[in-house]
Amino acid sequence: MAIVEVSSQARAGALARLPPARIGVGPAAPRRESHGGTPPARCTIRPVRSRSSLVLLLGLASCGRLLGIDDLKGPPDGPVQTPDVPGPAVDCKAQRAVYVVAGTGGLAWFTLAWPAPYVITNFDVKFAYDTPSSAKDVTSATGHPLYTRRLGSRALWEGLGADPQPTAFVAGNNETHTQQPQSIALNGGIGLAAAGTVLQAQLQPKLAALAISPAGPYGTATGAPALVSVNNVDGAVAVFHNMVTPDVEQQLRPSAAQLASYLPPGGATVETTLANELAFTANAFRLGLLGTVILPAFNDDPHGAFTNGAPTQRMNNLATMLDAFYRDLSMSSEMSCGRGGSFLSLADNVVMVVLGDTPKNSFDNVGWADGTPGNANVMYLRSNGFTRPGWFGQLQPNLRTSFNPVTGALDPNATAASCTAAAYASVLYAITRGNKGAITPYTTAAFDGAILR
Repeated sequence: MAIVEVSSQARAGALARLPPARIGVGPAAPRRESHGGTPPARCTIRPVRSRSSLVLLLGLASCGRLLGIDDLKGPPDGPVQTPDVPGPAVDCKAQRAVYVVAGTGGLAWFTLAWPAPYVITNFDVKFAYDTPSSAKDVTSATGHPLYTRRLGSRALWEGLGADPQPTAFVAGNNETHTQQPQSIALNGGIGLAAAGTVLQAQLQPKLAALAISPAGPYGTATGAPALVSVNNVDGAVAVFHNMVTPDVEQQLRPSAAQLASYLPPGGATVETTLANELAFTANAFRLGLLGTVILPAFNDDPHGAFTNGAPTQRMNNLATMLDAFYRDLSMSSEMSCGRGGSFLSLADNVVMVVLGDTPKNSFDNVGWADGTPGNANVMYLRSNGFTRPGWFGQLQPNLRTSFNPVTGALDPNATAASCTAAAYASVLYAITRGNKGAITPYTTAAFDGAILR
């Protein structure tokens, strides 16, 4: 039975603070899945201060009944519907963005969340994966297969947003070893993250861009704001000390309960660090404080990961962290804008880019070598429906096949440079929510083959 804790004073105080027709009631919290079991559901009231209103985020539908607010529902696909409450008048023209930079071989772990399709369809025990049954086929675009790590009966991110599945680009070059890979992140001297922040101007965050060292590069772009760099989450929270109230500053810091939903007990240090960074980022986006965040991931060069068998727990832990991040986002609405006069789930307005120095060789788990077929690299992009989900390009044992940026089809004659430029452009296109004209100051590369909308 769910345990709901709310005092009469909290109920009265919450209702008293509701200004007429200016409160967006956040969607009900879905049940969290974690390897440590499901904790009792609790009612949580989180005041979030924005420029024009106080947004009450309610933890569970049962809280709505206790507070006298009926018909609270879970996060729907598309705009968040809040009965009798008008949504933002301005449509969102930009998405927030988080760049997960998995350097020093750390990108290899993410190939276990979204394995190369050949690994699943032609599975061999020598491949760097545990078992094909751990992946779910979520292919939705013909010619672009996609297999995603399972979390119980669900696929990673399944149900968390209207268009949650990512695009995987075979792009860039193998850059073993570096903590700041550049072959995708820089294009013609223009930084991907830097250009993205310019395109996010509509969001008006307190701080445009923040990086946790050693993640990067941020790069340069005309009009790009300065990057704030910190060493850890404590440093990131401290940046806002004089910008926000103590209450909001406290909300920025991940709580023990929040972190428990990201990672089960006993996680490795590199896992707890990433979980803490992702939870902080979710909080900062929920509060409207940041537009772009650049995070490091793992940097652990896991050559021996399969020495004693497949690292299934690490695979599951990573999927759980990524899932929890978008589950947190799905519980809130974008503060600065909406869509069609309705509230827009934050899960539908945050782009995630995962890139690194090398994905390692997925077809030989002995020593999990740094070398890749055709010297390939991989970038994963959650665009929220602005690029077609699935793989663009193909990796097989000893073979890299590029894709045609205009059609999206496999094309062995396409150059790695053209595929890389298409991947770069796709990120900026997603950030602008599908505005090709807006990205032309930064790239004119062909990428129509990857576009869904």
